[in-house]
Amino acid sequence: MKLVEIENGLIFEEGKFFAQCHASTVLKYQDKLFCAFFAGTKEGDDDVRIYLCVNENGKWSDPEQMSFTNNVPCWNPVLYEKDGVIYLFFKAGKRIPIWRTLVRTSTDGGKTWSDAVPLVKGDRSGGRGPVKNKAITLSDGRTVAPASVENARHWDSFIDFSSDNCKTWQKSEIIGFNHRNAQGKGIIQPTLWEADGKVYALLRSTEGYVLRSESEDLVHWTPAEKTEMPNNNSGIDCVKLPDGKVVVFHNPISEAGWGDRNIISYAVTEDNAKTFLPPVDVERDEDKDAEFSYPAAVTDGEFVYLTYTHYRRNVMYRKFRIE
Repeated sequence: MKLVEIENGLIFEEGKFFAQCHASTVLKYQDKLFCAFFAGTKEGDDDVRIYLCVNENGKWSDPEQMSFTNNVPCWNPVLYEKDGVIYLFFKAGKRIPIWRTLVRTSTDGGKTWSDAVPLVKGDRSGGRGPVKNKAITLSDGRTVAPASVENARHWDSFIDFSSDNCKTWQKSEIIGFNHRNAQGKGIIQPTLWEADGKVYALLRSTEGYVLRSESEDLVHWTPAEKTEMPNNNSGIDCVKLPDGKVVVFHNPISEAGWGDRNIISYAVTEDNAKTFLPPVDVERDEDKDAEFSYPAAVTDGEFVYLTYTHYRRNVMYRKFRIE
């Protein structure tokens, strides 16, 4: 199996709209591609909002503002579609530990959107539902969202799942993690897939490697264990292909704490992330200060669609044919 790139380009005109942007999410629905991200002066500033671009007939629209939270920064949008309803989840909050999750929906293919409402009314946990990566729909119809919370010294991951089309949510146990280093922190931002009657999670960590967990019932998860995939404490994402292989997009740099983000690659696993084939570079810059980060990927079975942060100034889009 290989991915053959057939399209690439920046999402919007650089320098025209924002000083910085980050944390894109991508959705393929019918004949359109949707890409959302947060943007403003810089991450965490009060003017940072969620924006959406739509690719129709091969051309991206200008960014449209999708969040309206006066003097409260927004973060980490996630797009998801189920039964013809498009969901746009995102975080809002002055600081990450006090995030709350808001959601907007569209029932007409993204032409109009509902007002933003809390995903879980009254939640003060630091955010419910998807935190960076897409939710997935299981074979039994349930929606499963990869979630996490971040406090100053303690990062924890869990799973939220819904049996009623995202109206109500049940929270799993915290995914156990026994490798926490002396500085604390932990694991966040899972990416998920279903196989062999289980749901699998790969997790960003502060340990220098991606960690792995699995569950048979969505509530109980195996303790997260290190994989052979390096991680620089930056976001990852994966897609499961029709043949059962899983493609994981990541920065192939191992460094506990914070590492460089100047290379973005993908690696394929044929055994649900026990082992990986050698990584294949998507983009690299020898300048260690360059940034290609926070990949977001989806597939329609024929193509893989990828977006990621490009130097914190734009979002890069790439389309691959599966061969």
